[in-house]
Amino acid sequence: MGGEAYERFLALLRATIEEAPPAQRIPALGDRRARSREGLDEVLGPAGFTTVDWETVPLDLSGPVEQVWTAVSGLYDLGPLDRATVERLRRAFFAEVRDMTTADGHVPCAFNIHLATARLA
Repeated sequence: MGGEAYERFLALLRATIEEAPPAQRIPALGDRRARSREGLDEVLGPAGFTTVDWETVPLDLSGPVEQVWTAVSGLYDLGPLDRATVERLRRAFFAEVRDMTTADGHVPCAFNIHLATARLA
């Protein structure tokens, strides 16, 4: 996984958010420690949970560009952005992935997700 449409979407989204007025910026959510196995252990251990089991799973969202856009743009809250900004992001995304679109019209789009589980001790 790498170099695919998801990474390009994230780069465009970051730039879009940086350029957006403060009232339209998507706030950072969640505890940053929840992004790593060690951080989850730090958060959950004191609450009585076992050490976190961690599994990495590939998620493939490849397909026609419109379907990929719907999938990746749905992973993030674009609600604070005005319609014109979202439309500019969509057009930029379509242009950005044009070079990776296959002959049958599919865009490769995949990334890894981490599944974490823990039980009460």
